[in-house]
Amino acid sequence: MNAVIYTKDDTEYVSMAGILKEESERMDVFRDPLDGHGHYDYPYDMIVVALEGAKGMNTVLEWSERYPDVKIIWLTSDPDFLSVAFKRHLSDFLVRPFNEEEFRRSARNVLSQSRGRIDARRC
Repeated sequence: MNAVIYTKDDTEYVSMAGILKEESERMDVFRDPLDGHGHYDYPYDMIVVALEGAKGMNTVLEWSERYPDVKIIWLTSDPDFLSVAFKRHLSDFLVRPFNEEEFRRSARNVLSQSRGRIDARRC
């Protein structure tokens, strides 16, 4: 299983990546370089978007359009984006401030939804 995390915050990245690796021993975690070039060419199993405003929303929209089955966790400080998350059938929508336990619960939920699909794909 693999995941990519979109965040500008180094501490947040380290925390999120650590939680994902703790929750799934076979998890490979990558960080998007946020270099302005949309890197949407690899179909990850899980996407974590922790970017604010339009940048976060556009990232969520792009991934959900290209890969409708990908599991997306969206962390933002704007609770008004909940309707977008709902319409796009995202796996979870978290409102800042970042909370490790809340993120861990979300990751566990996404991983439990994904295990059967990913295990079947590996066969």
